[in-house]
Amino acid sequence: MQTPGFLNIPTVGNRELQLIVDTLEQGDREGLASWKIKLAMVSLPEEEKQAIHDLFLLLWRNLGLAPDHSSHLTNKFLRLIRRRQPFLDSGRVILTLGLFEEIVIGLLDHRRTELDVLTGIRWLHSMVLSLAFSHFSDQCKSRKALQNNPPGDGENPVTPSPEEAIITLDTFLLESHSLEEILTLSVRHIADATGFKRSALFWYSPVTRTVEGIHSHQVDLSEVRRVRTFESNIPGITWAVQESRPLYVADARLHFPLHYVKQFQLESLLVAPLHRKHNQPFGFLLLDRGGERFVPTTREIDLLEQLISRVSLTLRTRLYESVTLSSSAPPVSPLLTHREQEILQMIAYGYSTRHIGETLHLSEHTAAEYAQAALRKLNAKNRPEAVAKGLRLGLIK
Repeated sequence: MQTPGFLNIPTVGNRELQLIVDTLEQGDREGLASWKIKLAMVSLPEEEKQAIHDLFLLLWRNLGLAPDHSSHLTNKFLRLIRRRQPFLDSGRVILTLGLFEEIVIGLLDHRRTELDVLTGIRWLHSMVLSLAFSHFSDQCKSRKALQNNPPGDGENPVTPSPEEAIITLDTFLLESHSLEEILTLSVRHIADATGFKRSALFWYSPVTRTVEGIHSHQVDLSEVRRVRTFESNIPGITWAVQESRPLYVADARLHFPLHYVKQFQLESLLVAPLHRKHNQPFGFLLLDRGGERFVPTTREIDLLEQLISRVSLTLRTRLYESVTLSSSAPPVSPLLTHREQEILQMIAYGYSTRHIGETLHLSEHTAAEYAQAALRKLNAKNRPEAVAKGLRLGLIK
């Protein structure tokens, strides 16, 4: 679908563009604060809010690309939306674009003496309309492709070739800015690329011999994160983490506690371990076909092995190797969730548990549980020690 001429972004001079970019930089804290307030007023699940927030930040950080590199901005915009489906449907995309435009216009209005505000607003509005139209066109192409190539009855949707799946994952890993994004995208993409319906990622500590749920795809995330237990309570894990390749479990009842089998409706599974150097395990990914029995193909196992090895390399670089460059201390377990990291930062600022709960709209008890979880993962005896380790590992400022 060709873009109508009236949606072309009008040309602005270098001076005007620089003033617009400077305005955003100078108003960064105020603009982002305004955005967070507006986002807090939207009643949506946490994962959907995070997806909207990521889209807003992409626009906020890349506004200066629009005049000379509008196609680059559009491509980044569309790629993020595709990655975060179904959390970013058309309604949420339009909502984000509208709020972004409103906040930027408010900042531009403060520089009337230096900037031709009308020109800036017209340029901004055209850019937003162009992005909205690009999203609309992309959705139309996707629907048309699905109509022309519908999956057959009882068949899985067409999956990409192994080469395409690997290239796509590599692109995701390179473009991801946070550990949270790496984990979320990896769990979803590996399941889609290998043709599985569900996946769940678990953290494994060989020091404490504990297993903890981290992320999931098509499985209730809150239930996955409730899984916090000792390795000895899950016999199949002891076996799985000692292997270097993905393992096929024909009957989950033989290797997993019955209450997990019933809770998550487990039948057949693939278990893909994540390893550090020298084959030391630090996690594993479970995949299945939605509680149905299956026998994996050689292609699925080979592709899974290649994909999980890339995720392992990225994660161990983020979690371990970068730590050893700046610290002679033995690496601890720095894999904090976004919320745990946020609370550790607030502890560093001197906030009390009650203040943290009020600020984040959590109960004091829940805030205390997050803080204790962060202490356990950092192997810290108390909060000052956790803050010290967090600073040394670069988890907080």
